Amino acid sequence: MINKKNISLFCLLMLMLQLTTNAQVQNNPPMRDVISSGGTTATLPWGSIDYTVGEAIIWTYQPGAPPLTVKALTQGFHQPNLANSSLDANVIFADVSCIGANNGSASLNILSATGPVSFYWQAPISDSSANQANLAPGTYYFHVEDGNFTIDDSVVIGENQVDCADSLDFYNGITPNGDGNNDFWTIPGIELVKDNAVTIFNRWGDIVWKTKDYDNITEGKVWTGKSSKGVELPDATYFFVVEVSGKTYKGWIELTH
Repeated sequence: MINKKNISLFCLLMLMLQLTTNAQVQNNPPMRDVISSGGTTATLPWGSIDYTVGEAIIWTYQPGAPPLTVKALTQGFHQPNLANSSLDANVIFADVSCIGANNGSASLNILSATGPVSFYWQAPISDSSANQANLAPGTYYFHVEDGNFTIDDSVVIGENQVDCADSLDFYNGITPNGDGNNDFWTIPGIELVKDNAVTIFNRWGDIVWKTKDYDNITEGKVWTGKSSKGVELPDATYFFVVEVSGKTYKGWIELTH
């Protein structure tokens, strides 16, 4: 026969058993791995991590910039040791470029990593090289990963554009005699200015030579004392007109062989 006191004790024991049983039920999320049953520091492929008893590592995957995939450690009670598990990088770039020119540059520099590093620049570059040149003004997005950590960031090129046409210099002499000195007419800085036009006149105002996109290097894009037909011009004083960035520059050149 069960008295009221025994019934109360029995109910209390059943309640305690039910609470204990429920406390042991765990609904583990997907991609969950318990790293240890002790409370200490474990060394993992990407570095080390401090954890408590039975704590889990949960990896999160999400689409990244092709062909790479972003992989990250879900944060919570995990405390990564930053000195031993980090990916750090900076960008060295030229943010001053000539108006109308594509002469910006950017270089990714790795400061620390936990493994081999991969780079990827998104469109319009779509390239996996750390160094990029001949960039037009704009924002460029990049992705860096070392197999364990990722960096997704951007760099802005050409925020401080300047009018390079204002700094052009025009020499007044050319001696195309093959000695390697002044064999062609140099206009310092004009190769940085897009859509320029150069015209050379004789003393009677006749056009003897002209070109567009003067660059100080390319044959046909630099004056060597010859006419547009490739004929050696006689020693004399010639006159130039340079049109660039809506500006017009005029002057003279002494040709001496």
